[in-house]
This record gives sequence, structure tokens and C-alpha cells, in this order.
Amino acid sequence: MALVAVFVIAGEHQQSIAITVMIYAMCAMALTVLMGWAGQPSIMSAGLLIAGGYCAALLGTWAELPFLLVLVLVLVAGFVFGLLAALPARRLGGIYLLLSTLAIFYLITNVGNYVQTVEKAYAGFTLPYASIFGFDLDSPSRWFPVCAVVLFCVYEYFRYLRSTRIGRAWILLKEHPDAARVAGIRVQAYIGTAFATTTAFHFVAGALLAYFIGSASYDSVTLLDSVNFIVMIVLGTIGSLPGAIIGAVIISAVPPLINTFFGGGNASGFVSDNLLAIELIVFALIGIVVLLDGPRRLVAALRRRRRAERTAVRRKAAPAEPGADPALLAVRDVSVTYAAGERAVLDVSMELAAGSATAVIGRNGAGKSSLLFAIVGFPPGSGGRITSGSVVWTPPSSSAPTDLTSLSITERCARGVVFVPAEGKVFDELSVEEHLREALAPGQGRPVSATSMAEILDIFPALAGRLRSSAGHLSGGERQQLALAAAIARSAELVVIDEASLGLSPVVISSLAPVLRRVSTEFARGLVIAEQDPRLAIAAADNVLLMDSGRALHESAADAQLMRRIENVYLGRLAAEPTPPVSQH
Repeated sequence: MALVAVFVIAGEHQQSIAITVMIYAMCAMALTVLMGWAGQPSIMSAGLLIAGGYCAALLGTWAELPFLLVLVLVLVAGFVFGLLAALPARRLGGIYLLLSTLAIFYLITNVGNYVQTVEKAYAGFTLPYASIFGFDLDSPSRWFPVCAVVLFCVYEYFRYLRSTRIGRAWILLKEHPDAARVAGIRVQAYIGTAFATTTAFHFVAGALLAYFIGSASYDSVTLLDSVNFIVMIVLGTIGSLPGAIIGAVIISAVPPLINTFFGGGNASGFVSDNLLAIELIVFALIGIVVLLDGPRRLVAALRRRRRAERTAVRRKAAPAEPGADPALLAVRDVSVTYAAGERAVLDVSMELAAGSATAVIGRNGAGKSSLLFAIVGFPPGSGGRITSGSVVWTPPSSSAPTDLTSLSITERCARGVVFVPAEGKVFDELSVEEHLREALAPGQGRPVSATSMAEILDIFPALAGRLRSSAGHLSGGERQQLALAAAIARSAELVVIDEASLGLSPVVISSLAPVLRRVSTEFARGLVIAEQDPRLAIAAADNVLLMDSGRALHESAADAQLMRRIENVYLGRLAAEPTPPVSQH
């Protein structure tokens, strides 16, 4: 809609600015794919634009090929050049790879300078008017729809590419390179593909820019433009295609628009004399807003407001039936931030019904543990806090809901919320029997446990022969059982477990699911677990919440269909054979 408005309302000068923005947006999207998805640093974007322009001049002027054929051949040339540019990535990474792309930029500009000097083309190589099926693109109003269509096609192609095995492999290479190698991904091949694909679209953008301005020259763009492309994708959040377009609009459109409205005779002498300083101040303010996460906070606030309005309308239209059971646990739009400012959870919601179990799954850094801390309380010294949203707990022993958001760990424990951490879950110096007797004993406002020692040992028979052993001498599986036994002994109404399978052998993991099932149905009123093993999560839980990068990606019932979806998301393929149904008993 914005592009249509610019095309209809704006004059040729504003349309020229919009065309430049669209061409630069293609480069920004290609760079966000290379850096944000594949994790390969690059500062050669401006050089690739120059190279694409030279290719267009060679094919369009000297070979006199038609415009559309030139674009296709430039795309192919860019793909081949990208494969060559990826060669340093076989041995280099980080700052060294960045320096190699800087060398490529200078190589392109220096060779271009030399060729233009030899050919005495000091102003660059002139290109003819582009023509599509006899329709000459000789004005901004004619160029505008062409660039808009190309931008849309590039955006849709990259969006499609992200959902394919190639796109998922790139993202896995960036986030978990070791896991990618273990999964059989050919690292060098996919890095080469990332460079080749993104370079091809840089070349096409360079060809469009050369045709639009009518010439190709080594000084048409500079190293500062390469830096600006990186700023574009940072402003728009690295890895986001819409963000890359927004960043291109901010960086490419703001300076000429400021100059249009405040430069020349349109402003006072002070404003026109200090135009560069004004542009820098505007960019600084934009950067501050982005760094403070202003856009996301605004969007999140609007979403929360809309959710609250919809919830109020539903409650007014359909009041709760008398005697209807509320959710045992309701996590509503929770965001978690730590002391250093890092965001671990972003607007996540989930509900837990009485007598059920929910598993939160995802890879390392997905935000699983932080979501659990939002429910049970943050460990001392972690600096974690809930910055928005609420955690409402309605224990079966009380019909009144309790907002846990501001309560301490001790206060939540007194209300029946018991946490089993991933590590440090038992006291090494205490024996198994001492652990269990301490958990069974009343104290700190806790009533006498309704579970006996005999019942606990019946659930965990492996502990019966280790009662006099110190917890420090137990195996990983026995320590996990002891921690669960202590949680049951405390008459917990809600048991929250972080990484139930951490450090356990496959045999122990397979025997853990039935125990977790019994915990949620017989000994506690609800169970929430954070787990990396999706098979254990599906076997032990009724519902599964899939998280990544602090966000909730998917929530559904725990079944074989969900397992196939998880395999598709994380392995980049559908399961070769149907996953057998998982027993829920």
C-alpha cells in the first residue's frame, strides 16, 4: 500500500528516491540472509553493486543484449562470483572473513578504476535505456513498478528459501555449527551456496542501479555504503526480511527527504548550514529507539491491549458457567529480561489444566528455563525479572487465583509450587533417607505430607536399596529420581522440572516418562517440564509448547504428528518413516 501511495501521489523526485530505496532494500535483504541466517560476515556489498553494474554495461552496451536477458545473465554471473568469494570462508571466519570481503571490495573498485582509465571512461560506462517488450524505462514513473515487482519477487524468494532445507541449514550453521556437522550438513557447500545466492541478487541490484542512473562506475558507491547496508540490517533486526526493508527506508530515504524539506531555500540559514548535523542527530535518535527496543515494545503493548480487549469481550459475551474449573496455571504474555538487558522470553502465553502436564521444548538458548523461572521464581543473583505479563496460579485447595509475578521463591513454594532444577537438585552430603524424611516433615507453613515413605519407595524402587547412601554417590538417574521423590513428598500441587533428561542414559530416559505421568495425575495437580528431548516430552506430557529465541512457535497436543513437525523444523526434513503413536499411559 505504501508503494502504491508513493507511485500515485509522489512526484518524480520522490519516486527516484523510492527506486533507490527499493534497490538498496534488495541488497539489505541479501545481506541479512548472509549475515543473519548463515552467520557469514561481509562488507563487500557496495563492491558487488559495482560489479553488477559493470556486468550490465558489458552485456547491455557492448553485447547489445536486451534488458531482461541482461538481468538473467547478471544473476548467473553473480552466482559464480559468489562461489569464488566464498573460498576464503573455507579457512577463515569472524573478523578474518570480514577482512577478506573488504579485500574483495577494494579489488573490484581498483580493477574498475584501472579499466575505466584505460578505456578513458572517466565518468563510467554509459548504458542504454532499459526496455521491456518495446516499453522504454525512460522515467522514474516507468522504473517504479519494475523495481517494485523485482523487490517483491526477491522478498518472496527469500521467504520461501527460509522454509526449505537450505534456509534451515543456514540457520543451523549459524546457531549450532557443531550440531550441523553432526546432522550431516556439508558446511562448506552450504556456506558457498549462501555467498553465491546473496551475491547473485547483489549483482542484479547493481545492474538495476546502473540502468537507472545510466552509467556504471567504480565510484558510484563507496565503502560507506557497505557500512550503511550493515546498519540497515541492524536497525531492522538482523535476520528479518521486513526489517531489512525498513532499515533501507530509514538509511536511504531520510537524508534526501531531510534535504528536500529543509535544504536549499526551504529552510532558514541555520538549518541549511547545519543540515549534516541534523541528519546525524536524526540517525542517532533512530538508533537509540532501536537499541531500547522501542518498536518491539510498542508492538507488544498493542498486542497485549488487543488481547485484553478480546478477552473482555469474550467474558462479557459468554460468562463462565457455575462450577467451571479455571486453569490451574495461566501464563499470560510473559516477557523476561535479565540484568544486562538481554531478553530471554518474549510475550509467551500458556495454560495448564488441573491433572495435566505441559512440556516446553526447544534447543539451548530457546528460553525454556527462563519461562520456568517466571513460574517458580528467579534464582538469587540471576538478575532475572518479569518485565511484562503475569503468572496466575489457582491452586485446587483455594478457589481464589494468586498472582505469582511478584512473589519470592519461598512464597511460591509455600503455595505448592515445587521446582526441580537441571543441576544442583540434591544435597551431596545428605543420604537418600535424610532427603526424603526432610521432605516429608512439616515445616515453614507446610502441612504433614499426605504421602508416606513406603509409597515413595514404591514409585522409585531404585532408591529403596540406596537409603543410606549419600546423594553425592548416586548416578545421574538416581539423583533425578531422588529430586522427584522429594517433590512428591512435599505434597506439591504443581511440579516444575527443568531438563528432566539432562545427563541421563537413553535407558533411564525411557523409564522416566511413566514416572512423570504418575506425578501429574496421581501425586500433583499439574506438571510443567522444560526438555530438549522431544520424545520424552511427548511421552510424558499432554501438551507441548515449542520455543525458539524466546518466542512461542507452536503449541499443540503431544502426539506423533507433533513429533514429525518437530523433526521437520529442527532436522530440515520430514521423517523418513511415520513416527509410531506414543503411549500416553
